Amino acid sequence: MTLKASVGYRIEKEPFRIIFLRDSEDILSLSTPYKIADISESSGLIKVDCGRAILTILIDNDRLTFDWEGNNIENRFSLEGCWYGLGELVHQRLLLNDLMLPLSDLIISDSGATGLSNLMTPAWMNDRGILILARTPVKAGINQPPGHLPIRREQFIGDEVPFKYLPRADPGGQGDRQLTLIGDDMNLVIYFRADVIAAHKALVSEVGFPERTPPLSLFGAPVWTTWAHYKDKINQNIVLNFAHEITTNGFPYHVLEIDDRWQSRYGDLEFDRERFPDARGMIDELHAMGFKVTVWIIPFIHKLAAAAPEAVEKGYVVRDSEGSPYPVRWWQGRAYLLDVTNPAAMGWFGKRLRRLQESVGLDGFKFDGGEASYLPPDAVLHQAIDSRNEYSHRYVKWVAEKFSFCEVRTGWFNQTSRILFRLWDLWSTWTHANGLRSIIPATISLSLTGYPFTFPDMIGGNGYFTFPENRFLNYLIARIIIPLIERSKRSSSGDEDVSISASDVPGLIQKLPAFGWPTAELMIRWTQLNALMPVMQFSIKPWDFGSRCAGICRRYADLHLEFTPLFEELAEKVTATGEPIIRPVFWMAPHDRRALVCDDQFLVGDSLLVAPVLYKGKRERDIYLPPGTWQDYWNGRLYTGPMVLEKYPVPLDILPIFTSHRQT
Repeated sequence: MTLKASVGYRIEKEPFRIIFLRDSEDILSLSTPYKIADISESSGLIKVDCGRAILTILIDNDRLTFDWEGNNIENRFSLEGCWYGLGELVHQRLLLNDLMLPLSDLIISDSGATGLSNLMTPAWMNDRGILILARTPVKAGINQPPGHLPIRREQFIGDEVPFKYLPRADPGGQGDRQLTLIGDDMNLVIYFRADVIAAHKALVSEVGFPERTPPLSLFGAPVWTTWAHYKDKINQNIVLNFAHEITTNGFPYHVLEIDDRWQSRYGDLEFDRERFPDARGMIDELHAMGFKVTVWIIPFIHKLAAAAPEAVEKGYVVRDSEGSPYPVRWWQGRAYLLDVTNPAAMGWFGKRLRRLQESVGLDGFKFDGGEASYLPPDAVLHQAIDSRNEYSHRYVKWVAEKFSFCEVRTGWFNQTSRILFRLWDLWSTWTHANGLRSIIPATISLSLTGYPFTFPDMIGGNGYFTFPENRFLNYLIARIIIPLIERSKRSSSGDEDVSISASDVPGLIQKLPAFGWPTAELMIRWTQLNALMPVMQFSIKPWDFGSRCAGICRRYADLHLEFTPLFEELAEKVTATGEPIIRPVFWMAPHDRRALVCDDQFLVGDSLLVAPVLYKGKRERDIYLPPGTWQDYWNGRLYTGPMVLEKYPVPLDILPIFTSHRQT
């Protein structure tokens, strides 16, 4: 039988395997461990009886639906070509072929054990125009590593994820070159299109796209947040002084986010009066300076919070199998988790957020948390859900329906939500391992999986403490200093479940490059990259690194304002077409291998090409230009692509930018 676009197939029986062909060339194969007991084929339908499993394939032109009946069904797809998708990973690459993801539950995670992260879609697409979308819960393995490969561990405070190795890079081709999907009663949708862009459009047709934009003002002047610089050591004077520093140093600004520890107990949704004696007066002063003000919100309620008794009594929190409130582990210890499947609980939550807004004059919120990994597998909810990922979906869906001047950092099939999605907290490093080089591939992966309104985390990273290479210092910190900090924190908080995190390290140690603080060069290159992303977000202060760093960073914050009309225009177009704002360079060259593997450049729409510097000490780089005429933004020189500009000079104050030049 032949499908649309000249795609045919053949079936092998022992074990069952189906191979899809285009122009007599194998383009995709599905392998299973099952033997065929019976098979029938008719127009638009293939039915395969494998004994312990039954597969029905419905054919509708170039769209195939695979319906499996059975438990623990195993499918293996060949990974020929260049594969993309899935979403955000801890160790991020654009090409999924370059990574080895061990078989694991696809669960939205705050740094998951195998490297899964906050915002994912079970969708994979390649340069041959193939799209695979899982519509039911699955375990997934991508180019899985051989069993003999050891997993190295790295030390992190409060975090045991080995960023460099999960998912592990595969430069030597050790992985199995398969996409493995395992699940019960599995439903898969497969498209065969002309190229990867058409495959992306097929995905958009399946999952939808936002019909409205987030508030366009968020695409303008940068957001400033307290977290990366101050962590949870904030109070009213610190917030006001921070705002005055921003204005004094001449940086553009829009939103000021007041992050962790503005509440006395998590979940109370009231300002801590010791830290913020006059929250309303503070926000009024910030408004007078021209700031919009938001605060950090999570779906956790501390057991000692004033709101906890009501939440427990009325069944607003997740419960265990015996009906008691479930104290779940999160990054700040243990707390109760809001039951997002309970309409009454969400009504209570929303009413309290509105009351907070009205009482102090807040403009919006920074919604954090909500990852499925925080919902225990044995938790009992008000309404049963098919997958823990549905917790994330419902949380984000509710936020998007109730609020617009906000952001979230998680999602599962939330592509239609008209809000901003923030990438996960980044470490202040240059690497693909959750550092600077992860931003472009993460953003493009989210664009390809249908999330057009995304933005990177804070410029320069979060400045989280990392262990030094020196073994003596490593031992001293791990064995003596950290236990002392942990005991002190538990004693002062009176909470035996409290966790130690990177923010608990004394600032004197934390704010040194040797322990994870950024350098001036990293701040500059990070600012340049973010300047051509839809939203800029600062926290670490550029002026702390000297006048030159401050001047260059300010210049690129101003440059972002120059291109804000373009971001607004592209945002409006998203609501009509679903096409992403930030695009891979292969968007204009879907059959050029040089473009297909390029993960250190990006397009803004079709009119702007950006090639940031992502390596320490680099003062020149090669730049790929897609087909067409491109004009250097800085000197006006014209180039005709496709071509590679070799050794393009990139002094510290230059971000390579090229505009699409059309003859009139």
